[in-house]
Amino acid sequence: MTAPLNLDDSLLAFRAAFKYEHPEGLTVTPQVDGGTLRVEVRHQDVDALRGFDVVAKPLETEERDAVQLGEDVARVVEQELMYGQLPAVGEDGTYRRIVV
Repeated sequence: MTAPLNLDDSLLAFRAAFKYEHPEGLTVTPQVDGGTLRVEVRHQDVDALRGFDVVAKPLETEERDAVQLGEDVARVVEQELMYGQLPAVGEDGTYRRIVV
């Protein structure tokens, strides 16, 4: 069994790797909540609040280190933002969730 990842290190790696120049009004909120690294991306459109969540909850058998996990999450967020059109919040009030 390997030692659990330090998600605070993953959060620091995310902040260092995330370089996307996002438009005004777009919020990108990375946070560690228990054993999960979560990045919430939100934008208030003219007619809807849009966004998505990227979530990383490392397993005990995780082969990535903390830095690589943070960099992977940053890459996924940047790729999703490149599509340009953020998904609207679902009918059930939840955002699209991407697990890394």
